[in-house]
Amino acid sequence: MVKVKISEKRNPIPQKIAIGENITLTTWGTIKVNKSHFFPSSFQIKIDDKVIYIDPVGVENAEQADYILITHAHPDHFSLKDIKNLLKNETKIICSKGVLKKLKDVKDQILIVKPKKQLKIEKISIETTFAYNTKSVFLWIKAHPKSKENVGYVIISKNGTKIYHAGDTDYIPEMNELNDIDVALVPIGGDNLTMNAEEAATIVNRIKPKIAIPMHYEIKNHEELNRFEILVNNTTRVIKLN
Repeated sequence: MVKVKISEKRNPIPQKIAIGENITLTTWGTIKVNKSHFFPSSFQIKIDDKVIYIDPVGVENAEQADYILITHAHPDHFSLKDIKNLLKNETKIICSKGVLKKLKDVKDQILIVKPKKQLKIEKISIETTFAYNTKSVFLWIKAHPKSKENVGYVIISKNGTKIYHAGDTDYIPEMNELNDIDVALVPIGGDNLTMNAEEAATIVNRIKPKIAIPMHYEIKNHEELNRFEILVNNTTRVIKLN
């Protein structure tokens, strides 16, 4: 059984960066997954006055959400406690089909999506992307099989800033369709669960975002972080959070 809680090694101050006109990205930082201290795929993105969360886990003292985006139902990405703390009556939850059965209490606030779905929410656009494994964890078993229809997201502000959150995925052919990405949030943990540093750098170097932020890795794994930063082209700024 996977146990997830806030890590005692977490930076006590949420980290916030400006990534575009009236756009900020915030992370609350390290969580503990079983015994591993782990930088998650959990972020708040604020565009003008709209508050969007992606995979909120271990979020503390935070604004309530206008939109909550969930990539898939694994416990380091899905926290019912956090979702309920962030909900208000108007909040919309956008998620893949595997999440629905865990959100029975708020069904009327849910929009189920598949990869390659385009949504327009007020002045913000959201596109869903494929997110799946090509490598097996054990024998033929994949942690994130394509059949689950898990998703990543591209969020597009009214001014055209594009933020890509890859979800849990390997380097897959569908990534070659990405274009004009300004900020790329990419997993680097590897272990047949996601891309490793080399694969993440490969897609970053192809799409050439202004900013790349690694996620989904053990914080003690400095080699993976450093390797990613070294491999990324010098036109992209790598921001390492903790």
